[in-house]
Amino acid sequence: MRMWFDEAIRRDMGLPNGYAKVSVLLVRWADELDELKTKEEAQELEAVFRERFRYDTKIVELDLASKPQHQLNRHMTEFVDVNDGPNNLLIVYYTGHGTFRDNTQQLDLVADLKRSTDRGLQAYCNWNKAEALLKADDVECDVLTILDTCYASNLAKSAREESRVMEMLCACAIDQTTASGANSFTRALVDALKHLLEENKGKSISTHQLNQHICRDERRHDTPSALWYRLPNTERHILLAPLKPKNKLEEQSPTLPQLPRSYLTLRLALRNDLHSLGRDQIEYLTSSLAKALHKKAPIGLRRVDWVNIKSATLTPFDRAALATYVIKKWRNIVKKKQKERARQRRLDEVCLPSEIMGASLPAASPTRKRTRDELDDFMEPGRKRENLVIPQPPSPPVSNSSYYEDNALTG
Repeated sequence: MRMWFDEAIRRDMGLPNGYAKVSVLLVRWADELDELKTKEEAQELEAVFRERFRYDTKIVELDLASKPQHQLNRHMTEFVDVNDGPNNLLIVYYTGHGTFRDNTQQLDLVADLKRSTDRGLQAYCNWNKAEALLKADDVECDVLTILDTCYASNLAKSAREESRVMEMLCACAIDQTTASGANSFTRALVDALKHLLEENKGKSISTHQLNQHICRDERRHDTPSALWYRLPNTERHILLAPLKPKNKLEEQSPTLPQLPRSYLTLRLALRNDLHSLGRDQIEYLTSSLAKALHKKAPIGLRRVDWVNIKSATLTPFDRAALATYVIKKWRNIVKKKQKERARQRRLDEVCLPSEIMGASLPAASPTRKRTRDELDDFMEPGRKRENLVIPQPPSPPVSNSSYYEDNALTG
């Protein structure tokens, strides 16, 4: 998403597409001192930057004609002085041995681990002193250092806040050593640059993407490379892209760089999750920002940088409001169900007409009212039983004479 934003904001604000100038300084030891024999790899990497990316390149060799530290400082100072600029990128590459001093947290660059000497001079120099020239306050450009040496990642630490970017691509992780020869970091770096150039078809390659590609290389699985920020709070990666041929570059009159004098940090609260943002939404955002703020005299906007994006965290007030909403919603659901049950009970109590099939009556429902005939049977059961009594013939009459005769006999 950051790459989409950077590309779109440059287009919408009419800023240079990438860096106006990229310069590469490759540092190695002279052949008679170089124990690892890095000349061929350094030359191949220089050719990739010069021919494929059209960057300005220069290879320097450290020897014992004078103090190696003075040589490195002189080369670094001249490199920064000639190539510094607000729209420029400096790349410094070193290949060779390295040792780390835990007590001082210093990285030493050495020609061989035996510390060869000549006329009392040792073939080593301190990288921290040289790097300080790249981190100086008056340096305006972005900086990428590439260290194909052991213990380079031990330098990773915080520093002051900056608006520019300074990254360090190391051959190995903290407290690790790196291989040489066919499995070297430089060999994997050269192959990764060539492959990504073809894959991206000339588009920008981020240092993050480059490091991931190197780590996926089977030759580097045992000693994966590492990418570090050397200046904090930048959180954007350097982009490498081929420059246009020099004969096609537009002639521009030299102008004084208009550096920003202040920074305004805003926070945009988005409705959707950050993972739902697509390229269309980001390009719409950059277009709206450029249209509203670019080339407006009261604002004086120089550029817009993507700093960070993260998921929102709920405050205690937000949690309380969310809990209140959930409880209210739950109560409404309960009330609705209660009303539904009450309405269903009323429907069950409604009288339904009985259906008589022939002479038989179906069993009555407990809630159905009795018909009139059924009610009569219930209230007067004797009435119908009287109709079922069979009439008997009358008894014969009894004569008075037989009555007297019976009395006389008994008398």
